[in-house]
Amino acid sequence: MALVGALALAGCQPAVDVSRAKVDRRLPPAEEVLIPLVIDEDWRPIVPDAIQGKQVFDANCAVCHGASGDGNGPMAPTLKAPDVDVLTAFLSFFHVELQRPPLPSKPINFHNRDLENVITPAILYETVTQGRPHTAMPAFGPEASFGANKAQTLTNKERWDANAYEMTFRTTPEELSAAKQLYEGQCAECHGVSGDGKGPRGPEMAASLWSWARGEGPGIFTDINYIVQHNPSELTNVVLDGHVLMPSYRGKLTQAEIDGLVDYIYTFFYAHPPIK
Repeated sequence: MALVGALALAGCQPAVDVSRAKVDRRLPPAEEVLIPLVIDEDWRPIVPDAIQGKQVFDANCAVCHGASGDGNGPMAPTLKAPDVDVLTAFLSFFHVELQRPPLPSKPINFHNRDLENVITPAILYETVTQGRPHTAMPAFGPEASFGANKAQTLTNKERWDANAYEMTFRTTPEELSAAKQLYEGQCAECHGVSGDGKGPRGPEMAASLWSWARGEGPGIFTDINYIVQHNPSELTNVVLDGHVLMPSYRGKLTQAEIDGLVDYIYTFFYAHPPIK
């Protein structure tokens, strides 16, 4: 009876014409949410430390990659890729195992610039965290990717520290020292001595580039989110060809000088021994 009464009352309500009603269809302004990438387990920002990273590397990575990062660690000759793929996973449901010879797996050589130039710090971290499928590179994070082995779990900070240390294999203290002098003479006027975009011409750049004014994005080397998502080749191309207000240095700097600058730029996002 209550339902019948409600329907009856509803039917007695006066009709309202809303066809001419004014509706504000404007959306509220979008709010930009920056998701930090270099964080600890509690989502707090961290600064990778190459000095501490050496300890992590020596204890967990050198056995395969070698103490000098050349890929010739004591276990390197014996490493085999896990025999796990879509086919083996499917057959495992029927308790069928394929008999295939194991494939050798060679650890990466961190001195190989051709390879390292196309790898961003973020991808390197992801590899250490989830492992590399179908190779002997295990996961040092909580879970391994499909087709990857699982090693002991390292903290987010330990994995980032190890990555920072691995990046030092690309260069030498002498090369970084020369690059620092070149940077301070050629680049610091805009980018700042500390890479924060607060050089003498920083206000001029900020007036033209909104991201520069916010202290983030291209040209702000202390923007850790930006820098870890760009590989050395991308930074090299910007130095060579310029970008927006950034002039081209093609023909003005040697390739060795550009390589040194790129390596030096990365040092702004992690702690390291003093560069003289």
